[in-house]
Amino acid sequence: MEKELIHKQSSLSFFLLNKYFWAACIVLGLIVKAYFLPVKTGDYVVYLKPWIDFIKTHGYFSALKYDFSNYTPAYLYFLTLVAKIPIEPVFCIKIFSIAFEFLAAYFLGKIVCLKYHNSLIIFISLAVIPWLPTVMLNSSYLSQCDAIYASFVMGSIFYALKKRPFLSVLFLGIAFAFKMQAVFVLPFFFVFLLRKEIKWYYFFIVPAVYLVSILPAWFNGRSFVELISLYFSQADYYRLLTMNFPNIYIWFSGADFDTFSLAGILFTVLLTLVAGFWLRTPKITFTLETWIKFLFLSFIVVPFVLPGMHERYMYLGDIFGLAYLMFFPKKWYLPFGILLVSTYSYIRCSRFSEVLPMQPAFFLYLLVILLTFYDFVESLKFSRK
Repeated sequence: MEKELIHKQSSLSFFLLNKYFWAACIVLGLIVKAYFLPVKTGDYVVYLKPWIDFIKTHGYFSALKYDFSNYTPAYLYFLTLVAKIPIEPVFCIKIFSIAFEFLAAYFLGKIVCLKYHNSLIIFISLAVIPWLPTVMLNSSYLSQCDAIYASFVMGSIFYALKKRPFLSVLFLGIAFAFKMQAVFVLPFFFVFLLRKEIKWYYFFIVPAVYLVSILPAWFNGRSFVELISLYFSQADYYRLLTMNFPNIYIWFSGADFDTFSLAGILFTVLLTLVAGFWLRTPKITFTLETWIKFLFLSFIVVPFVLPGMHERYMYLGDIFGLAYLMFFPKKWYLPFGILLVSTYSYIRCSRFSEVLPMQPAFFLYLLVILLTFYDFVESLKFSRK
């Protein structure tokens, strides 16, 4: 019996440590994604396709002067190019996002390689990340583009941990130019700043990148004030405290939006400030493992306390959960729990919203946060000088 068990373990290790096995997973994932390419969901039919049609009927780049979309100009430039390509737009949109899935997976693998120094890790990341149910649904099925900002966030983390501040903040700026959800990584950079791991003046790169990203739209006639205040108008677009996302606001669905939205934003800022000044003390030694734990905690806590979250806004937590799993395999239930919550939210966002209650996902989400926070604090106790 013991010999048989050893044989099975060695066979399993052979597959898990074989690049060809993971390469086959990548190919199989691409085949599955190709199957979903022709699918047109509501996100495409109601939003993306009309935007592309508007671009076509208003002179392509000349259309950028109009306020016809709630996305930033950075993504609209891509849609303008798509409008010029003589093939079905849904294919271009999905393939573009899928490409960034692999870029996000690549940088995630590079982050984990900082510990293991083994290129096989990158193969594993490239194979696993695109197979995550929420990642698969996001790009391949729903035509969403969260992979774009997420890939640059992963790049910014990698270069920060590599002590390359310019590239780190440049990537952060590009992420922010695509989507406001890049702010989920700001607690990490705030602590990084307070611990003097990065100079304060590097962060001027972020608004500089955003300004550069809006220049083509401005040159084509769109109001500069409108462009620089775009994220403020986005935050007011839906006027719902939560949209199929099981954070604390499920308990305040009938509350006044303006009051609770402002309170939620202020609370998130306060929480970030408290965490930053608590962790800035030199008495706490931050290791690579400590940063990984703090990053995962940030990616799951910020969406929990911020208002206006959608079911897709756990994207960073979903993919960074793989890094957490690779660093701390015995804590596998934490990233798995987050992925379960996120996947449940996606499913509930469909026609199942009336039959699937939000409360079970909330309590699981809260439990994962508490356990992750406890694990993080416990690790700090052992790293005090």
